[in-house]
Amino acid sequence: MKDGVREWTAFFRELAGSTSVCHAPKKHSPRHYGNRLTDPGFSLEEIHEMLDGIEQSLSRLKAATLHQKYMPMTYIPEAVSVFMELEMNGVLHSLGINPSVVNKLKNFDAKLRAPVMIAALGRARSYLRTLESDHGGGKPSPEHPANQDLLIQELADAHPPQPIQVWTEQWVYVKRGSRAKEIIATVSELLDEAVLLAKTTNLPEEQAALTNIERAQLIAILETALAVLKAPMVEPGLLKKTARLAKEVAERTAKKKAEEALGAGLAHVAKRLLDLVASLM
Repeated sequence: MKDGVREWTAFFRELAGSTSVCHAPKKHSPRHYGNRLTDPGFSLEEIHEMLDGIEQSLSRLKAATLHQKYMPMTYIPEAVSVFMELEMNGVLHSLGINPSVVNKLKNFDAKLRAPVMIAALGRARSYLRTLESDHGGGKPSPEHPANQDLLIQELADAHPPQPIQVWTEQWVYVKRGSRAKEIIATVSELLDEAVLLAKTTNLPEEQAALTNIERAQLIAILETALAVLKAPMVEPGLLKKTARLAKEVAERTAKKKAEEALGAGLAHVAKRLLDLVASLM
């Protein structure tokens, strides 16, 4: 499959330049309706065109046996065109995807793991279906990313994670250009991907690796780690706790054989967090 991907990359890059989804970009003026989502002003025809592009890319991804492989964004040119269109009209943030992943979604030269691509495309499809229903062109979508994220936040508020007891070892300043800084960049991207995968599941709660409450708590902890890694100084004790939690959830997904993409991502997170701790010593 790897050789096949290389062979097709040039073809998909050429296709991207002629895809009909974003052939004549138009910048609309977004409209706001109180607490409702921002209306980017797309016509129903444009929404259907973008939905077709997302479905084409999803079909290609799901038809191939990619597992955890990193894939070039040129493999899904129709979707990249949709993400670029949403970005040009100021509504890409409405998908609720963290910046490091968003930056790759609209970059033909970037690569993402196939499950992360699928999760992002699923969010885009739900968002576009909500716009479609607002035009009277389809059934209302309860799966709008903003609705999903609000539910997760409400669950975390109602059932917050247990306080994390950390014996503070030391706060370590991270120098620019250091190995630790490089690892932080990598682990931050992995955390962004893990948050997206944790937010995006189509499984009923009884079949999923996590309960809805556990999922909300996991996301809160992962996002806390992300925030800490943005600071000039980091504390190894918290990083070790986060790595332990990530490893535990990864083992649970493997045992239950559910949400294995999330588990694989969290296993990488755990390993790189421990690499980071070692680099700080």
